[in-house]
Amino acid sequence: MLITLKSFSMATFKLITAALVIFALGCSKNKTENLKSEIARFLWSEKNQAEANIKILNQFGEPVSEAQILIGQSNGTPFKGNFLITDKSGAAIVPASWTTPEHVTVDAAGYIRQTLLNQNPGDIIIKLNPLYLANRPEVKGKVTGLPVNNGDKVIDFALVIPAMTRSDLLNFDLNTVISPYSDTISVIGQEAKIPGNVSLPTQKESYILPITLSKPAYRLTSSNLGSKRFFAVRGQFPFKKVIDEMRAGKKFYDLVNYFSIQGGGMRDITLSNPLTALDIPADELAFATKIKTQPATPASDEVLMVVAVSEVANSLVPTDIKRYAGENTLTLSSLANNKAYIVNVIKRQTDFDASSTSASGSDRVSAGLSIHNETIKPLLLPLVDNPTITTSAGLTISLPAKPIVSGINSVATSVAISDLVKIQNGTETITNVNRRWEVIGLGWEQNIQLPNWPLTGEVSAQRRLEINFIGSTSHQNVKLDDTLIESATHVTHASTDF
Repeated sequence: MLITLKSFSMATFKLITAALVIFALGCSKNKTENLKSEIARFLWSEKNQAEANIKILNQFGEPVSEAQILIGQSNGTPFKGNFLITDKSGAAIVPASWTTPEHVTVDAAGYIRQTLLNQNPGDIIIKLNPLYLANRPEVKGKVTGLPVNNGDKVIDFALVIPAMTRSDLLNFDLNTVISPYSDTISVIGQEAKIPGNVSLPTQKESYILPITLSKPAYRLTSSNLGSKRFFAVRGQFPFKKVIDEMRAGKKFYDLVNYFSIQGGGMRDITLSNPLTALDIPADELAFATKIKTQPATPASDEVLMVVAVSEVANSLVPTDIKRYAGENTLTLSSLANNKAYIVNVIKRQTDFDASSTSASGSDRVSAGLSIHNETIKPLLLPLVDNPTITTSAGLTISLPAKPIVSGINSVATSVAISDLVKIQNGTETITNVNRRWEVIGLGWEQNIQLPNWPLTGEVSAQRRLEINFIGSTSHQNVKLDDTLIESATHVTHASTDF
């Protein structure tokens, strides 16, 4: 009997990875987080002195010389001398003629351009992120410690993802969780494509016919070199039940509750070569404790996923995932004797059902992060429409309506502009999203006029504009520094290609 095993394998493992995309939102605080992509990259303090400095640093805290700094919209506007270049110490003197709030933009060779909105004159320290590499370094290895038992009617799997800082909640990148690269395996003579960052140890099960599944090695790419942390999450799903449901036409988000997330492990490594070998044990942590939580309330056209995360060694690691199906209370696995957090995430069904996770706008999502409390029903920001951008006279961004919700305060708006670069992976065409320009400002913006400063270097035929409205249940005042990262509890994200 043929059960379209090709469709089963690809769809099943897309289910695993697509459902786990929200692990990026249950992020982890990396002990090398200064090497990670962070939104809060500068400290500002007002200083009524002409000798105030703007200082530019790289991701290691080292000075960046010959960085170009533009205060305002263009060279000479709003005042003469608004275009600066840093010296060998990475510093430039703030002009005395700068007296009103202006955008501050920094551009340096090898780094992502950054704009800070509506800045007052004073001392500023800005940390730049490195540009994404055209040839991305790859990490490859096996996930060990999976409890494979042939004929036990369950499939054992693992998914390897980068450990993420809290700021990744605000700088969401789908490709870090669902690898755009796939590997091909053979199942009863049929080819099946499985996302590259899935590890599937060799195992034998039966569905009328004997079936052998085997893809023990995972692989994933990194946007750049340096110190990284990777997490392997292990789980199981009932083989026959999932096949039956998929043959009956169930969507992947309808099957998430069949998946059991059981444990995991993490490893730190420094990437310095095109290829790095890294085996990760998945049996170091066991998620055996049960906690209860009240889910948020989604709209009728939305899918709600709820993720439990636990704090381990200054990190937050995912311990369970469930799809909301009308329950008043959900029971999730957690790590004993560790602080637990809950992440609620909503997506529209139509975005979940998009034929490609890279389709324009299909990454629309809203998420909320909170400390576990069984008696409190969480709030979420609503999903927002896609932004628009005009390029006729510089770049003008129009954001959707503000996602106002009582009890969630506006904190900041972030924007990213990326090149969409197509590369070949065997017979497949992969779209890499290479970030080129990052923008952030306090409060929720409606329109952003970026400086008249064209992006140079590699020019792609298509680009992506991503926007985030960042909110918090805290009423504390924040600045564009670590207080923003620590206070942020909600984000609603949308994008458009242009």
